[in-house]
Amino acid sequence: MKRILSVVLVCLALLGCGEKKITEEMLVGEWECTISNQEAKWENGVFQDFAPPQIDKKLVTYKMYDGMLMKGTGDDINVGDWHTVFISKEKNISIVNSIQYYSSVKWEYISDKQYKVIVNYEVTYSSDLPEWSEGINSRSKSENNCIKIKN
Repeated sequence: MKRILSVVLVCLALLGCGEKKITEEMLVGEWECTISNQEAKWENGVFQDFAPPQIDKKLVTYKMYDGMLMKGTGDDINVGDWHTVFISKEKNISIVNSIQYYSSVKWEYISDKQYKVIVNYEVTYSSDLPEWSEGINSRSKSENNCIKIKN
């Protein structure tokens, strides 16, 4: 009897421990998001600490359009600002004319009705002219905590 109970408990533990992930289907609908934005300035050849966060609330809508997940602010996909969202892509680097663009996105599943996404973005210019770097280099961090309000 103990052996059967042990086998059942092990099976339940293995089946119940699957990591929940954010899916496109889960995101479709309307979300109320609290957004915390922070920026760090470039001074004396290094990024400074992040400034205190600026908090904002925003209604975010996700829809499927032509097989792609779109994030927007309008009722109609053809009206408003809509952008493709990739929940599986975590990092992106581009280098153009000595300017490096780096972004990272981390999606965190909280529940089927709640998620968090953290976006880090950095632009750096490699030049022998420090005054150019001060005008171009930037670093920002955005943390979005969202709760689903409508499917």
